[in-house]
Amino acid sequence: MAPDAQRALITGGTGFLGGHLTQYLAGQGWEVTVGHLGKPVPSATVPGTRSIRLDVVDSSAVKRAVERWRPDVVYHLAGQAYIPPSWKDPASTFRTNFDGTRNVLDALAHRPRTSLGFAGSGTEYGAPKEVPTPETAELRPASPYAVSKACADLLCHQYFVSWGIPTYRFRIFGTTGPGKLGDACNDFARQIVAAESNGGSGTVRVGSLAPRRDISDVRDAVRAMVTIVERGTPGEAYNIGSGTARSIRSVLQGLRAQSLARIRVVDTSRLHRPADEPIHEGDITRLRRLGWRARCSWEETLASVLSWWRERPD
Repeated sequence: MAPDAQRALITGGTGFLGGHLTQYLAGQGWEVTVGHLGKPVPSATVPGTRSIRLDVVDSSAVKRAVERWRPDVVYHLAGQAYIPPSWKDPASTFRTNFDGTRNVLDALAHRPRTSLGFAGSGTEYGAPKEVPTPETAELRPASPYAVSKACADLLCHQYFVSWGIPTYRFRIFGTTGPGKLGDACNDFARQIVAAESNGGSGTVRVGSLAPRRDISDVRDAVRAMVTIVERGTPGEAYNIGSGTARSIRSVLQGLRAQSLARIRVVDTSRLHRPADEPIHEGDITRLRRLGWRARCSWEETLASVLSWWRERPD
């Protein structure tokens, strides 16, 4: 690794966002330390990276990682990333998402030149009074997951005000892309590909198709995060999204349009959430002012998701 390369530490670096961010930064010449809790991606597959086991709930481990690798930027992506599990175990969700964020901030308290990019969520806004929703909107989270992210978001702001840590708060609306687990786009695609492999017909089980969500390609979201840290204002929150709300029904329709499979859609009660806001759409004016623009079309995103599952029929 080049001695003069910029250094990044990515918590949750082998997750969906983290994996794409690792590849992007390494491709830009960064020295990347990938913190993981589960199975790491072999460093050899992404030149310019190293993998370390890092549990953000362990404050001592976080401090050791920061002291040893001396990052210029910490991209804090580690956390419990899904809404449904947060209803079953809110305490664990808070421990990971809030306490883990506090541990990262504490580790940076003595490194005021290290920037922090925090992966928050558009769900922090809950059912917003204003759509598209600007960063100035009231936070009205409606799930334990969203509450944990809103609390961690505000903690980042407090550490900026109190200790001068340059924090950048990403309020990420929906992202999708090849291989994401737990989102409607990939769940639908997986079932459609299964139907293609089963004589060309099958069933797609769905929850509510009515909610409208702001969904962006993960590659665009990753570039947005890097753009915010490089050009944004420390202490500020930035929405990351496409700026367009699509119904979950239209996601399914878009995938079906790119497949010849005959699909029967079945509404499944267990896939419905206890609370599901009717619309999420971010006002991304603040992000666009930094010069960011989406590069991936919606049709390209859907095609890439279907292709990923077709290459993995098992």
